[in-house]
Amino acid sequence: MTFSLLSGCTSGQYDNLSAGELKIQYLENAGKIEDYQSEYSSSKDGTILFDWKSPAEYRMEYMDSKKNAPGTLLLMNKTTGVSYDAKENTYKIQPEIAYLPRHDYQAVIQRAVRDEEFKITNTKTADGRMLYEIEILTEPWSDKYTDYISSKIEAWIDPKSGLVWNITTYYPSDTVNDVIEYNRIEVNTNIPESRFSLFPPSGSKPRGAVEKPGIIKTENYSDSLHPALVSGSTDYTSDLLTLPIGGFNGERFLIYLFDYDGTKWVKKPDPSASINYTFYSRNMKPGTVKYKITRVAGLYETSPLPLPRNFTVTIEPDEFKAEPGKTYTSKVTAHMQPDLDYDNLWLYIHADIEELPDAITDDWVRVAINDGTPMSGAGLYHFYQGSGDYAQDMLVVPQGKTGVAQFIVHTGELDTGIVTMNLTTVPCNLNHGPIGEDERPSWPKGIQVSVTPEKFTARSFADYFLDMSFYVDSSVKPGDYCFSAQLRTPTGGFDFAPFTLRVIRGD
Repeated sequence: MTFSLLSGCTSGQYDNLSAGELKIQYLENAGKIEDYQSEYSSSKDGTILFDWKSPAEYRMEYMDSKKNAPGTLLLMNKTTGVSYDAKENTYKIQPEIAYLPRHDYQAVIQRAVRDEEFKITNTKTADGRMLYEIEILTEPWSDKYTDYISSKIEAWIDPKSGLVWNITTYYPSDTVNDVIEYNRIEVNTNIPESRFSLFPPSGSKPRGAVEKPGIIKTENYSDSLHPALVSGSTDYTSDLLTLPIGGFNGERFLIYLFDYDGTKWVKKPDPSASINYTFYSRNMKPGTVKYKITRVAGLYETSPLPLPRNFTVTIEPDEFKAEPGKTYTSKVTAHMQPDLDYDNLWLYIHADIEELPDAITDDWVRVAINDGTPMSGAGLYHFYQGSGDYAQDMLVVPQGKTGVAQFIVHTGELDTGIVTMNLTTVPCNLNHGPIGEDERPSWPKGIQVSVTPEKFTARSFADYFLDMSFYVDSSVKPGDYCFSAQLRTPTGGFDFAPFTLRVIRGD
């Protein structure tokens, strides 16, 4: 059933209603709507396709918006919330999208009328119907009915159809905040369930697989780099766990220009600092490994730049014979003269390995100077840090079944070494952190969890896709069970927000 409104005359039971009568008639007919498909224009959000199905399924698609690319989607069905970013071609699966129902303006006005927080301010006839303009005051401000702060809402409602048409929000009460105009509404069309599910477009990726907090993206990748090192790359975990790898590790590469002798700061005659570069030969055949270390412009850059005057870098040993299954560590040392006027720079290392072109050994590290001034060298402790994320924030598993979701580890600078990840229980409504062990729920009986791999040797600036497997016994009660990923890397550790396992009834 499609509704459109044209000016005209009207008569009948919906004429000249009082506020109380309007509430009864409007809500009665609104209650007969089982689903609707609509298109509306918003001065804030642009042109939107918005669908709803009883009791609580939503689909919001941006068609023409200043804030989101066309095709960007927000979905909620009976078990899952999904957001899809058309610009980035990424998606995120989550337990819910709490703000999405606030864009269901039909439900927003129904709730305000049900709360009796309105008054009739005007009427007009259209398409043989009488429409009522209502005003909802929420001064001085409120977010009770909108997903943003508003002081007043005006809306035209049609009690016969149970629908809302033009809506205007204000903040403050004399300033327009948003104007929503419905271009089309079709009700009770029996929308299929598939309309509220995301079928990932070709080439799309989980958002957690490409987001690397603190790591600057670049398009200047050298063709010589292994694809596992390219930011936002696909899953090369198998290569990273089996091929020979190498990477920097150790303390931050910070050169101190002064020593403290107990009473004062004394200038060092030969300021220097060292870190390690470790090579893991794994399954390589016996062969020669040669290192070349140069200065470059930044992360992922490979074109050499000249070193600053009176600045030297050495690596010892820089060449050796390697055997399979061994670990080899070299020391990288930077020397500089105290009068050198330089803040920081990037170093890049490449290893030539005899008859092994696909080894993953390129790495980058920053060198900084601490000249005793406040915050000198502090940048080394920020940016380019490791992180991680769930590929999806929730997983739906029926009783008696097993489900798998992924966790992506993004290693950062100096993150070569042992990485571990495990899951522990946390409250689903967690609103603070860190939490004490006494705050953790007991492990749910009948749920078995495994992480693969849960302990492995990693290298810097790489992505590792770990499988989180959840077996749910048929005796487990349907509901939400929440877990937190505990990630530990050579440079630190993270405890992550809850991952939701949503158990539903089995067949």
